[in-house]
Amino acid sequence: MRYFIMWIPHTIPKTTFHLFIPPEKTVPCRVRSNEVGHNINSVDLSWADCTPKPLKLLCLDNMANHFAQYPKQLFECINHMNIEYLVEILSISLPISLVIHVPGDEYWRRRYDHTWPTSVKITRNTVVTESLKIIYLTKYVSEIIENLEPGYVDETELSEVLMVCSPYVTSIYCQQLRIQSSMVQTLTINESKGYLPYDPIHIDLSFVLGILKNVRNLSLVYGSRTFTTEPPIYTPTQYRFNIDDMDTLGRGLLISKHLTSLAITKSELNMAKFNRLLPYLMEYHGLEEINFSFCKLCSLGVKSVAHFVKTARMLKIVNLCGNQIGPDGVESLSFVMLWRRNNNYPAIELNLSMNNISDIGAKYLASALASGVQPFTKLRIRNCNITEIGGLNIAQSLAYDHGLRALEIDNNPLTLEVAIALHTSLKTNLNIEIISLQNCNFSQNITNFLSRVGFYNKHNKRSGFIYLDFEYLYEEIKEEDNISLEEEMMELEITENDEKEGLL
Repeated sequence: MRYFIMWIPHTIPKTTFHLFIPPEKTVPCRVRSNEVGHNINSVDLSWADCTPKPLKLLCLDNMANHFAQYPKQLFECINHMNIEYLVEILSISLPISLVIHVPGDEYWRRRYDHTWPTSVKITRNTVVTESLKIIYLTKYVSEIIENLEPGYVDETELSEVLMVCSPYVTSIYCQQLRIQSSMVQTLTINESKGYLPYDPIHIDLSFVLGILKNVRNLSLVYGSRTFTTEPPIYTPTQYRFNIDDMDTLGRGLLISKHLTSLAITKSELNMAKFNRLLPYLMEYHGLEEINFSFCKLCSLGVKSVAHFVKTARMLKIVNLCGNQIGPDGVESLSFVMLWRRNNNYPAIELNLSMNNISDIGAKYLASALASGVQPFTKLRIRNCNITEIGGLNIAQSLAYDHGLRALEIDNNPLTLEVAIALHTSLKTNLNIEIISLQNCNFSQNITNFLSRVGFYNKHNKRSGFIYLDFEYLYEEIKEEDNISLEEEMMELEITENDEKEGLL
């Protein structure tokens, strides 16, 4: 136990550690019956400094100090306890190529905390779905890619690093791809004239994806994460990308064999750039999720997206949040969703939040829902400028749909008539598990009741749910209104009396 505590602290269970916390007071102890009693202070562990290390630990110390001289089979030749000690003392500044075979999580936890000290700490109690080794290497490779400077990339050195990490990297999350630094001065000069000489060119992703062959999730941001850098180096106008970037990305998609999720977010992705990428997407049939949120596709660009969605046999999730989409773009999407279901393609989880689809766009979505072919699994239409007419269409269509699992229609100026229609449809709809109606001009009482309907549907307990009549809910609304009116009248009377007293 002494060796565990002194040299391998991460192997001590927390329950054991708390059990052996020393008392605040020293404990009198008599070693032998004929000796005078003396005190032992368990807090003072300085005695351990005088205890020589066993030869085994000295050998492991030497292995750690000269780790580069040992073959990768080292961990296969020593037992589990020696491995636990070795990963505890192994340097976290060694090149990745040397430590890529280090097993377990402890070494990678230490390396993660040292590399990103301000990031969220990964503790032993953190619930993770992947090993810490994969988490570290994913973040490590993603940062390498997003910090590559176009025109100054040593492909030989880069390929060596990527090949070492390739077996473990299944995701790439680039939060901001760089543009050529040599263009900064040129861009600054020409900005005063109101134009840019040409769009920045980013890194060749076909080269990267040609080495990282196990990537399943690819997330890219060609724009800027923030503009708060002091002093500012780039401006929002400079965070554009060349249309040729779509060719390098497209060639990379065709090389990838396992890619299932593609995201291009917060970028100047418009119709022209998407149309350049579209032929490559049409040839790649493995995507299950696309995310083009907070780009600039507009309605015309969304029509091109709909053309791709029509051919994507495996697609299940489409995120087009914040793309300035109007009703005509929604019309194309709705038609394609019906076509997919009629041809036995999977239903879609669709996010159209923060677009101006208005009541006309809501009517197109409602028509798809009312068709009975179950086109959507989830529908998110928050902040879409939907009023009473569009809300009624959506609410009434729920009586005919049995595939929708989640409806999020928050922050739209709906009316009490829409609440009545939702109450009527949900009385017979047992499929919706999540319904979100915040800031829709409903009383909190109605909002909570409709949300509970989804909760009971989700847990298959609808038979035990008492479905209140809307008149009862409405009576409570009127009571709340009457109470608030009475309070206002009382305050008004008090104010008038105070004014009269002041006059007297």
